[in-house]
Amino acid sequence: MKGREIALATLMQQDVKEPCINYCWMTHSKYLSKAAGRDYWADSENAFYDYLRYAGINLVPQYYLPGEGQRNIELGHMAHEPQSGGWEGVSGPEGVLAAIERLPDDEQVIREFNIEKSAADYARANNDHMARAHDETLFIDWFGQADFMGGYNRWGYENYLMAMLDYPEAMGRYWHHTALQGRLWNQAIALAVAKHGIAPFVYSGQDICSGKGPIASPALLRQWYFPQLKWCIEPLIEAGVGIIWHCDGNIMPILEDILDLGVAGLQGFEEEHGVDYSQMVALNSRAGRPLIILGCVSVTSTFPHGSVEDVRRSVERSFTLAGKGRGFVLSSTSSVMPETPIENIEAFFAHGLSFGREFLA
Repeated sequence: MKGREIALATLMQQDVKEPCINYCWMTHSKYLSKAAGRDYWADSENAFYDYLRYAGINLVPQYYLPGEGQRNIELGHMAHEPQSGGWEGVSGPEGVLAAIERLPDDEQVIREFNIEKSAADYARANNDHMARAHDETLFIDWFGQADFMGGYNRWGYENYLMAMLDYPEAMGRYWHHTALQGRLWNQAIALAVAKHGIAPFVYSGQDICSGKGPIASPALLRQWYFPQLKWCIEPLIEAGVGIIWHCDGNIMPILEDILDLGVAGLQGFEEEHGVDYSQMVALNSRAGRPLIILGCVSVTSTFPHGSVEDVRRSVERSFTLAGKGRGFVLSSTSSVMPETPIENIEAFFAHGLSFGREFLA
């Protein structure tokens, strides 16, 4: 089987004898350079595809290349200066309210969206990536959502959170506005699956939680946010497109809300923040199927601070707890960062392949 076929069969929860291995949002330019055999920064896009072949990767759930921001971090520079008002530079929750009041109405949003073009563009991007990877890697992409994390980037954390307390109905309108945009996009994705034959899976999520739990009240989220998010992704659920949700921080207080959306899988699992991986792999989706699992070698403990043997043990644990036939993808919890020893990265991919084959056989 080609790598693309291995990954798709894995996500379809079929009996596969070859392991599915995620690219792990690799931001380690020295490792990428080693994998490509040349300086990553001199030819980043082509080096990325060389890395996929070198490491034996067969799934990319989010096309991401380290850019200048990551390069600045590696050089020890400050990535950006603090902006208390977000990139829009608003002042206080009143500034958030004013920005929401300027949003276009639903009719304008619908009128300006071209579903046929969006579907074709979405499929073309995915197929172009897979062609460049010689069909050895399955690419899946993002999907439309009610936007939570965009709000704090746009207006700043304090302004955004205060607006939730002071103007919850206005925040409900903001989440509805972004949910409508996302719903239209999801209709286009469903069309791309039906008309252009791309894989019926999507991946993304919202950074709602810190290590201590949700950064906003679960009660507020259940009243104003989650209903909009659920409405937004209905076109995907109805079309049978499997949603793999990225779990950030301690998601336990809102885990049931995420499952209630109808997601087919989860990725992440920050065990250092109270998420129990062994509990996650025992869960079923609302449709009654085992959840697809992308996990679970930690990028904050095992990868940067563990030994090669620690990495190998974590790889084996990830396979063993998940078991066979549920759609398990060996993955990091999040981005593999530059402080990670290269030998640990090499051990992850090499042992993932060798132990994965042994386990699945």
